Amino acid sequence: MKMYPTKIMVAVDGSTASDRAITQAVELTAATGSELHMLLVCLISPWTHPDTLSVTQYEKLEQQSQKRLDQEVEKAKAGGAHAVVAHLRMGRVDTEILRLAEEIEVGLLIVGNRGRESLARVLLGNDSESIVRHAPCSVLVVR
Repeated sequence: MKMYPTKIMVAVDGSTASDRAITQAVELTAATGSELHMLLVCLISPWTHPDTLSVTQYEKLEQQSQKRLDQEVEKAKAGGAHAVVAHLRMGRVDTEILRLAEEIEVGLLIVGNRGRESLARVLLGNDSESIVRHAPCSVLVVR
């Protein structure tokens, strides 16, 4: 049994809490020699996008999200991360975070306690709480 996780994943969204989560993730991966995975989920739900998205609209959202993810990866590298595996998903935030954590067998999942989408959080529920309740691994919620 290993004492430290071999894969750490941090969920990012450009918020202040996300920035603090990145800092924690970079420090932990440096201290443990773990792989660092970063995930950004573009929230798509009936509440945020009540009409069906066209292919063009979907692609535009995906491009904007990829740009934000690239910026988040640069923050991690500026903070000292050497190798970062970036992941972009589209859908419900908690569902996609949990799905990827299980797929890549993450040992520790790091999330901020609040994200950018405050209205969506009110409508859909707190993603951090859902993640803590259903995660297949340990979860660190950064305030």
